[in-house]
Amino acid sequence: MAATPKLASATPMGPSHLALLTILSAVAGLVDVTGFLSLGRVFTAHITGNLVVMAAQIVEGGPPHVAQLLSIPVFGLTVAVAYLLARRASIAGGRGALLVGQSLLLFLVLGLVFRSRGQALALTDSVTMAMIAVAAMAFQNAFVRVSLHESSTTSVMTGNVASMVIALMALAYPGPWTREEAAKRLRSTWPLVVGFFVGCAAGAASVARMGLWAWSLPALLSLVAIPVSAAAPATLAAQEGPSVPPRVSGRQV
Repeated sequence: MAATPKLASATPMGPSHLALLTILSAVAGLVDVTGFLSLGRVFTAHITGNLVVMAAQIVEGGPPHVAQLLSIPVFGLTVAVAYLLARRASIAGGRGALLVGQSLLLFLVLGLVFRSRGQALALTDSVTMAMIAVAAMAFQNAFVRVSLHESSTTSVMTGNVASMVIALMALAYPGPWTREEAAKRLRSTWPLVVGFFVGCAAGAASVARMGLWAWSLPALLSLVAIPVSAAAPATLAAQEGPSVPPRVSGRQV
């Protein structure tokens, strides 16, 4: 008899751990919608969505937005920097550093809004704000994977929605997933999906009412994630720490 496939997450999430991921999902939803509506149709969280937008613009005969072109290399470079920061720090220190970094970047975006007094942005300022927001989301993505060792994503919901639907089906018709596994995955995904959708709705409403000042919402919410992270226990993989090659005669092997 074939063995039943196991889920990627081996350790069930506690309430504070799940609350942290839900908050981060809401931050990502806020950042993505606020950036898309206020910074020239740039996805600042769902980075690969910029490829679709660029392709559509090229087909329609228009040049791609410079921020869309820059978003993917900036995102990748910032993830690499975040990884190195987490690697050099302790597990607890790394968690705090990445979330503090994300919050500082979002407040830097808000600082540029203050400088513009919430008025229409010049192209340079718009691109700068978009890249800072992209960097903030890179820190969040690195945090979830490196510091929490989570396979779930807080910034792109496609995989989470698929997992949620499959889990619902498996509860009624168990097979590849048992009912126990399906219930576990459902508990760990639906709050993230709801958090992201709530963030998107709040972002759209705040941009309509507040304009560029809507950036204050993700910046403030990112502050909430920092103490919640301190209260959330690390997953088993995170407690074990990153694997570092042993040193022989002063050199890593």
